[in-house]
This record gives sequence, C-alpha cells and structure tokens, in this order.
Amino acid sequence: MKKRTLAAMIITAASLAATACGGGGTAATTAAPAATEAPAATEAATTAAETEAAAETAGNDAAATDTASEEGKITGPFIITSCGQSPGAVMLNMVAAQAGVTSTADNALTADTFDPSGIKTLIVTAGTSGKGMGAAGTDVDAEIKRCEAVMDKAREAGVTIVGAHIEGMARRTDNSDQASIDAVMGGADVILVIDESDSDGWFTKYAEENNKPLIKVKDALSAGSIMQ
Repeated sequence: MKKRTLAAMIITAASLAATACGGGGTAATTAAPAATEAPAATEAATTAAETEAAAETAGNDAAATDTASEEGKITGPFIITSCGQSPGAVMLNMVAAQAGVTSTADNALTADTFDPSGIKTLIVTAGTSGKGMGAAGTDVDAEIKRCEAVMDKAREAGVTIVGAHIEGMARRTDNSDQASIDAVMGGADVILVIDESDSDGWFTKYAEENNKPLIKVKDALSAGSIMQ
C-alpha cells in the first residue's frame, strides 16, 4: 500500500513540476504553546542571584535546542524549491501537507520573490530534470544561481536551510545532478536524504567532512515523520 501511495505521489509531483511554475500546498498547523514566563525576582534577590538564574535558564534553553537537533526534526512553516526543476520539491510539499505542517512549493522562487517572514525552514531539493528545466526555459547553471541567491537571503534572515535529496540514484546520474547537489549541500545547514540516495555513502561522508547534521529517512513518504 505504501509503495503504491509513493508511486502515485511521484506521478502527481512529476506532472505538477512539469509546469515549471511550482505548486503551493498549505495545511493547518497547531499554534506553538505560549512561552512560560519565569517568576518575577523578589525585591530581596541580589543582582548575582538574578544573573545566576538567567544563566540557568539559558542553559536549559540550549539543552532543549540540542535535544531537538538530536531528534533529527525540521520545523515549519516551510518553503520548498528545486534546484533543477525535478519533482522533489512538490513531493516534499505534499508530504508536509499530509504531516499537517504549513508548506509552500515554488520552483520559480527567487531572492526577489522570497519573503522570509513567517518561514522557519527553506528546503532546497537537489537533482535535475532535463524535461523540467526545458519546460521552465532554464538550465542547471541558472538554477544554481537562483537557488544560491535564495539561500543567501534565507541565511541573512535567520531561516534554517535544509538541503534535500529525496529522489534516489535516479537524480545522481550525470554532471548536472552533481553540480546541483554540490551547490545545494554547500549552502545547507542540515542535509536530508533518503536511504537510496545515500546507498554509496556519499552524503554521509560529505556531512562528516563538512560538519553538517545529516537526517536519513527510508523514503520520501517517511520524511513526514521528521517534520514538525
């Protein structure tokens, strides 16, 4: 059943990607719980005591961040684009919608049209489609230039950048695929791949050598389990 669902998703994604305009998908999300306010310091508290309390709170916050990182989660709202006009961005957008996370796919996204307000994570999928690029009137060099500019803007805005390769070895067949992968992973804060994409250990080695967190999932559908 799962394989049939994934196959249907890929067919649908490929059809949407061929338009070269990018698709948008939005799902309701649960609002984040309001931050708990620390009890006010009493008048008798000394400056030293307040400083110590603040340091302890900061340490707790850092520990929470470390835990989230160890769990291998990526946080929405997402905006997703493909560096190469392959169906990967549309596929991940559909997975995010199924996971109940706000997400938009836009394979025509540029630094000028990218509005980072309200966006927690930019996902750029790597791997190229000759048919998709032809329909969009672009090529791999233009795609890399476009996506690098978008990633630069995201970085300046404090948006987390995830470089993803979720279409398996079919998107690792030629120099165009590798050029897309190199550019996307080079600009990413976190790397997300499926098992097949890393069947030769390339992404594992790259992540280790470049000190970047690597998240591996079984297949594209399984990416929903790490979205929050």
